[in-house]
Amino acid sequence: MDVEIPLPVPMVELLSVNPFAIIVDETPKVLQASAPRKVDIRGVATVATFVDAKGVCLGAVPLELPVPGLTASLVEDLNGSRFDPAIAGGLPQPSWVVLEIGMEGKIKESEIVDQSLEMPNPETPSVPNQPVAMKPPGNLRNLKATPQTQLTKLAAPRRIKVSAPGRDDEVHIRALLHVTENGRCDRYVPLELYDGLNSWFSGYLATWRMQPASRDGAPVAVWVEYSARVRMKISGISSTTSRVVRDREYTPVE
Repeated sequence: MDVEIPLPVPMVELLSVNPFAIIVDETPKVLQASAPRKVDIRGVATVATFVDAKGVCLGAVPLELPVPGLTASLVEDLNGSRFDPAIAGGLPQPSWVVLEIGMEGKIKESEIVDQSLEMPNPETPSVPNQPVAMKPPGNLRNLKATPQTQLTKLAAPRRIKVSAPGRDDEVHIRALLHVTENGRCDRYVPLELYDGLNSWFSGYLATWRMQPASRDGAPVAVWVEYSARVRMKISGISSTTSRVVRDREYTPVE
């Protein structure tokens, strides 16, 4: 005879703990820093493009950008560019295809508008900013595309050339910084940072000289949460490479 006997299951409470947080008597302070100039920057722009059955790009939706200010230039330069169209059943098909476009430029000047260091909250882990997904314009949402799973060949660009003019921009940065006992920043975890600006940011942190954190009168290594607004004078940005991302599918969202 089978008899079901319910057994009480103890409730387990998991504490929310921030592994980057420790208790200190004195927090670290920046004593010296110099914003770098003439820094080469490079990164990858990820873009979904709609290509019709004739191989003409009818529009593009930027998905990830390496630096600010690229959206309009990517859309304008890709619109009308020529592709080898996607194929299904031996026939050309309209489709969405995701591209990665390598971009290069230079930060000519930079100025820190304001910045702050805070000790991480012991109970609340720091959370990276989530990028806002860009929605395609109505004319692209209404175009019929063959699903990627039905294609035997993806659309491929014949030649991609994208460029954006130089611009002045104000960029917001957030990151977790590790400050050593010697008052140097030796690594960081980005929370809000364009990928193409990593070379500038790491170069900036390398100039820091700091008063380290202390506990019981002795210096200790700590993580701190950093935020800043930075004015940047960015030179023209140009594409250097492009490739089709074959394992990524794009479907327009409302």
